[in-house]
Amino acid sequence: MLRTRVLSSAVGIPIVIGAIWVGTSAVGALVIVAAGIAGYEISRMSAPRIGNLNIFVMTVPLGMAVVGLLVGLEQGEWWLLAVVFIAGGITALTFELMRIVRGRASYPAILGAGYLGALLAHGAPLRALDDSVDWVLTAILITFATDTAAYFVGTAFGKRRLAPIISPSKTWEGALGGVAVGTAAAVGLTVLLDLPIDTREGAIIGVAASAAAVGGDLVESGFKRLCRVKDSGSIIPGHGGVLDRIDSLAPNLAVVYWMAIWFTP
Repeated sequence: MLRTRVLSSAVGIPIVIGAIWVGTSAVGALVIVAAGIAGYEISRMSAPRIGNLNIFVMTVPLGMAVVGLLVGLEQGEWWLLAVVFIAGGITALTFELMRIVRGRASYPAILGAGYLGALLAHGAPLRALDDSVDWVLTAILITFATDTAAYFVGTAFGKRRLAPIISPSKTWEGALGGVAVGTAAAVGLTVLLDLPIDTREGAIIGVAASAAAVGGDLVESGFKRLCRVKDSGSIIPGHGGVLDRIDSLAPNLAVVYWMAIWFTP
């Protein structure tokens, strides 16, 4: 299993780094692919509970990711996200009204599709900020630091469960350790990458982003528990599905983007 995980990472990490290095269009294209696959995973986890809503769940994150690319290329506006979601929602409700039996996972799946799509849509605009890789790297590295610290601190010292119904293995100690290390990482990145903010602002971004990473992980865990599945998919050998890999990162694309906008008007 470890060998498989390492091999998958050896293939995936260069693709991600390459896209970030190439530019906004490449990041946008990568996000569109990820959104499409993750939307498919949500539909598969929810099926057969949502029936005809599968097409909505699969296409809305994809459409929102396209909007994000347009925003990053300065060819679109953020309000288009609402247009995509509303259009998809009307379609979904029409399908629901045509059905006799409604699945209990229908509405969480609809909200999950919109949630995921709206967050991933920030990937290309984040890369477009200052036409630099720095902000994207900041979002990714804060997420990595938070997830890693939360795992090891939770394993070593975790006693009090964070959300026992949603994810019994997560603890308050692990979450707080993740936030602490994620915040420290943000401060360090502020200096190392010479971000156009001071260390205090870097710390604020770190607290918000690391907390968002913990929250994003819990949201996906809750949805998987609702759908009674262990992993969102199996497309990445040794790692599960795409949604399993981006659950913590997706919120941070949005958090870092808007906080960077706030601190660097």
